[in-house]
Amino acid sequence: MAIREDVRPRAPRGTKNVTQAFFAALDGIAEGQQAAVATAAVAGIRGELKDRRLRTKEAAGRAKAKAPAKTKRPAKAKAAATRATPAAARKQATATKAPARRKVPAIKAKAKRPARTVSPPERTPA
Repeated sequence: MAIREDVRPRAPRGTKNVTQAFFAALDGIAEGQQAAVATAAVAGIRGELKDRRLRTKEAAGRAKAKAPAKTKRPAKAKAAATRATPAAARKQATATKAPARRKVPAIKAKAKRPARTVSPPERTPA
């Protein structure tokens, strides 16, 4: 297998258009000043790109600072939310719970009737 001597990474999409526009603009400048203008233009382009990145970071930081703070969820809810699926979370939660106790109605004690006082039968004289 032959090794290529000129191994350059592919340029990103749109590079050719920017390069052509750059040189088209450079053609309107006198030949003696083209090198100095090109160097200054490249430096200016790099500076502008750095400024754009910085402004983007600052805007993201301001937006994050203005956003309302998220409330923290309780630990149990957070742990359940990190599981694979809601169905799996429910299944896991029911597996760890103790079975529910059936409510047994309380046995009501019957009210005791007071003992009847029975008087002895009357005797008839014989």
